[in-house]
Amino acid sequence: MARGRDAHQARVAATAALGRTLSRRARNRCELCNSKTSLAVVEIAPLPEEPDPEQAVIVCSRCAALLSGRREEPATLRFLEETIWAEIAIVQIAVVRLVRGLAAERIDWAERVLEGLYLDPEVEERV
Repeated sequence: MARGRDAHQARVAATAALGRTLSRRARNRCELCNSKTSLAVVEIAPLPEEPDPEQAVIVCSRCAALLSGRREEPATLRFLEETIWAEIAIVQIAVVRLVRGLAAERIDWAERVLEGLYLDPEVEERV
């Protein structure tokens, strides 16, 4: 029991240590909505054995909740239309997953965004 807890705590600490690298990459802003408040590192599935900045994003608490499945009024998520074109692969992967979820709910703007979206084959494979 304690080993599992210790392993989890070590993972949390290693993930948090990515913060400096990710903050630099994102210029101290949420990589999804551009907010500057309460940023945290979130790993994007599938999780690598060791925390990796190429598998993580730095996001505000609102976007972290979105990534963990919290639902929000689709009209307030229109910022994803722009973010879906992110040059950083893991950011694009996270946004495409969110927008696909909205499109599955028949949200008009999300369906239109996906119609015009071209993804690099490597990114498409990971989405």
